[in-house]
Amino acid sequence: MHLLHHILGVLLLLSLRTPASSAATDTVSPGHALADSDRLVSNNSKFALGFFKPSSESSSYTSNNSYLGIWFNKVPKLTPLWTANGDNPVMDPTSPELTISSDGNLAILDKTTRSIIWSTRANITANDSIAVLLNSGNLILQSSSNSSNIFWQSFDHPTDTLFAGAKIGWDKVTGLNRRLVSRKNVIDQAPGIYSLELDLNGDGHLLWNSTVAYWSSGDWNIKGRYFSLAPEMIGAAMPNFTFVNNSQAQEVYFTYTLHDETAIVHTGIDVFGRGLVGVWLDSIQNWLINYRQPLHHCDVYAICGAFTICSDTEDPLTPSCDCMKGFSIRSPKDWEIKDRTGGCMRNTPLGCGSSKEEKTGLTDKFYSVQSIRLPHNAQDVQSATSGDECSQVCLSNCSCTAYSYGKAVALFGMMSCIM
Repeated sequence: MHLLHHILGVLLLLSLRTPASSAATDTVSPGHALADSDRLVSNNSKFALGFFKPSSESSSYTSNNSYLGIWFNKVPKLTPLWTANGDNPVMDPTSPELTISSDGNLAILDKTTRSIIWSTRANITANDSIAVLLNSGNLILQSSSNSSNIFWQSFDHPTDTLFAGAKIGWDKVTGLNRRLVSRKNVIDQAPGIYSLELDLNGDGHLLWNSTVAYWSSGDWNIKGRYFSLAPEMIGAAMPNFTFVNNSQAQEVYFTYTLHDETAIVHTGIDVFGRGLVGVWLDSIQNWLINYRQPLHHCDVYAICGAFTICSDTEDPLTPSCDCMKGFSIRSPKDWEIKDRTGGCMRNTPLGCGSSKEEKTGLTDKFYSVQSIRLPHNAQDVQSATSGDECSQVCLSNCSCTAYSYGKAVALFGMMSCIM
């Protein structure tokens, strides 16, 4: 979808250097754990797995939390592609290790207490399981005596990146939904509020909070091998795309392969809910972003949070968000690490619903804002026939914080966000 139009990709712009390595194997086996600066490296040396602490080149904030992740081994700028424990980080001073637990699962342990921080929680049917980082970047848990006996794989549990050869879509038998989910911000690796996924009909969508679609791929064009609303998928420089939706496979999914397996192409969904394609260039020692969708930041639903105004600028990396008149940033720290979803808060409480004794003498008024979109849950009030009447209708309802008037129809509702 765009490349899933989205074949998306990338960059969380983490400025960490790739963690140093004291291990050069691709396997974790019973009795041989991965700890501290150790890492697994795939046989083709393209991918690495280990513990890392995120930091950002655009802010002074660093994290005291450790995550287990997969990244490009030869790219000096750490770009996490998959994270195991995004919603349950290892907090200092805990020292973690990755090991095969007594039940055969792959687990992150607190080395001091031996408590489990994260586990694959697979149904293990053998007592000889090992974990291997494949050349594709897929981390698998398998039987050491029978490599075809796979108990668990990271490709079935993606975070914000679509690996070449991995799938986005549904297993209609098991109900497994493989989808991409943005990270909370450039420091916190927890799941964010934006996702890229296929519906059961095979159409791709970018979603806010799993409910509001702000981009759709359209139907798959079998002959052209692209999604109807993603013509950019056509081109000699684009990967090989495959879309499957049939009753025999009992799956509906999208995947792609690279023309050149040595190329370092990062595709995913960023913290701002946009799909990107990034290619690493050694000549500039940086990522070249050659595709992004939606094109404009402000086309992403609720990108700036409540009571804000989003303005599209020439900055391709960060949206321009400003508080509306009478509001201030709710969390300046979050804004600095590129998390604007908390939006802005009201400087002066509304008098609506207050008794005469509680009122301060201030009168609630409306402030006119131009070129603002209505929220998806706006209510239609047919009885209002003028702008003044719209104002009075809204003032009489404490859940109404804004209104728009036009053609003798007033629209009002809880404006959780103005885009």
